[in-house]
Amino acid sequence: MTKDELIARLKMLGAQLNREVSLAGSKEDLALRVAELEEELDDDDITVDEDGGSDIAEAPLAETEQASGSQGFETGGLVAVKTLATLHIEALDAVKDVPVGIVKPGVVIRVTAEEARELSASKLVALTFS
Repeated sequence: MTKDELIARLKMLGAQLNREVSLAGSKEDLALRVAELEEELDDDDITVDEDGGSDIAEAPLAETEQASGSQGFETGGLVAVKTLATLHIEALDAVKDVPVGIVKPGVVIRVTAEEARELSASKLVALTFS
């Protein structure tokens, strides 16, 4: 890819991730940045079509949104919890509202009420009351 093609690809990936992406640097820097962003999209279960469109895998989220609990801190059937350890989990980032697979300690995520109870009982999360 030429440097101009890499910059165009970075702009497209930045739009898909809803964030600003640095377009400065050498051709090698830009190629590395493209690879990192494409990997991040793959990690988030987002697939990029040939024509640049994207499809987000929504089946797991649709199932979790149907779950319900009885706490006042729920949003859309999901419960906000603060992680106390690094977790490999299917959840939504509570701030960005995007799917996450790996979450570091101290991050607020949204999970089903049942998952929140199990994770809380295992002392992996703390319930948030916001």
